[in-house]
This record gives sequence, structure tokens and C-alpha cells, in this order.
Amino acid sequence: MQTQTLPAVSVIVPTKNRPMEIARMLGSLRAQKTQPLEVIVVDQSTPRYELEPFGGLVHLHEPGLSGLTAARNRGVAKANGDVLLFFDDDVLLESDCVAEIAELFARRPDVIGAQCAIHNPWDDDPLSLWDVSTWIFDHGFFSSRPARRGGDQVPRLIDGLASAYRRTIFAHERFDERLTGYCFAEDWDFTKRAARYGRLVIAEGARVEHVASPVNRANKKRYLELRRENILYLYDKLEAGRDVRNRLWRAWWVFGERLRAIRLAQQTRSLQSK
Repeated sequence: MQTQTLPAVSVIVPTKNRPMEIARMLGSLRAQKTQPLEVIVVDQSTPRYELEPFGGLVHLHEPGLSGLTAARNRGVAKANGDVLLFFDDDVLLESDCVAEIAELFARRPDVIGAQCAIHNPWDDDPLSLWDVSTWIFDHGFFSSRPARRGGDQVPRLIDGLASAYRRTIFAHERFDERLTGYCFAEDWDFTKRAARYGRLVIAEGARVEHVASPVNRANKKRYLELRRENILYLYDKLEAGRDVRNRLWRAWWVFGERLRAIRLAQQTRSLQSK
């Protein structure tokens, strides 16, 4: 029986002013049963801080880069692997995560992109008003609900915080650097474009924990502003309006975003009056 050759995996991790988080994240990479070819940390921090060295670590200090998408593209330009595996700096990997990704891409030549199985800290929380409003308003063109097709869990969104793509796609596509600063929806954009080149799946055996660090995270008001700006920009960029169903969804979604903004303003005034 012929032994399966695994693709070389390059890990790319953008980071900015999160020394504790990136140290923990790199610790989970050092503990991998299968080591990646290289780990490229694109560091936008000021001032620079040192990372504990280990085999394959490439520390690029790039404080002049503006935003997550530019940092990912810088990592892509430096990478040598067959598969590029992207993580946020507040993600912790289970010990077989890299191996699971390598084996998936070796086994499935039809797969162009994959998302790790992500556990978020809010996954175990009770149902919230945000959950309800998301269910009501967020269906449609930018829905992130996966589907089952032919035994695969197929995502409409590959969440950028733990995602992998074949290197070949980057001969044609890059992350959109017009999405600067604290990015939102850049992964929706790339997912939509990546789907033209092959199958997208969720790598259910490649498990990660998203710690969701509060450091450098936009507050809720700014988060809603960026969410609205970026989704409407990408709606136009991806020509979603060609489908009448998307135009109807857009109007419904904008209405929902206005309700969320009103609710947030009410909560803010209530807190300020106390």
C-alpha cells in the first residue's frame, strides 16, 4: 500500500500588541504532533517584543502594515508551504490540529479551503437577544450557516480565525486590503471568491479554542459600525444585488442593524444615567 504524502503546511499568524496571547498560541503550535514547515508571525506591535524561538519560526515585525488583511497577505508572500493555515493570535490548537489539516488536504484533492472546528467562549452561553436578532436578520447572502452535502459539512463562511487554503489559490486571489484596521467580514469575502476554485469544508477533526482576547478588540458600537460598513461594501463588490432575493435580504438586514444600533444607544444611555 502506497504511503500518503502529506503537504507541507505553513502557519500564518497576524498579531498586534498581544504578547501574552501570541506566546500562548505559539505554545500550542510547539505542542503539535505534526510540526508545520514554518510558523510566520506577522507582528504589527509597537514597540517590538521578542518571541521565544523554536524551529521554523519566522518573526516579521511590520508595524507599518494597516490591518489584518495586509498582514495575512504579507504572510502569504513569505510562505513556502503547499497549504497555508491562518490563525488569529488568540486561538489555541489541540495537539493534532496541524496533522488533521495536512491529512485532509492530502486525502481530498477537490478541497481548496477548510475551516477548523472552532469552539468560541460564548458557544455555551444561554440564548441572548443578540442570538435571536442574528437568527431573524442574518439569513441571506452573508449567512454563515453550514450545510451537509455528500458527507461533508460545507460552510458558507470559512471563519478567518482558523482557516486553511491551498497555496495555488493565492496565484489568483489575495485578501482585500481595503478592509483596514479592525477587520470584519474579510473572511466572507475570501470565502465567496475561494468557492470558485474548489470545495470548501469544515475539518471537524482539527479542533481549536478561540479565547477571544479583549485586547485590541473594537467596542460594541464600533463593531456594529464596521460590520455595517464592510458588509455593504462587500455586498456591492461581490455584485450580490444581481439576485432579487439578495436585494430583499439587504433591506431586511439594514433594518435589523438599525434596531441593534438603537438598542445599543438605549443601553449606553441607561448605564450613563446610573
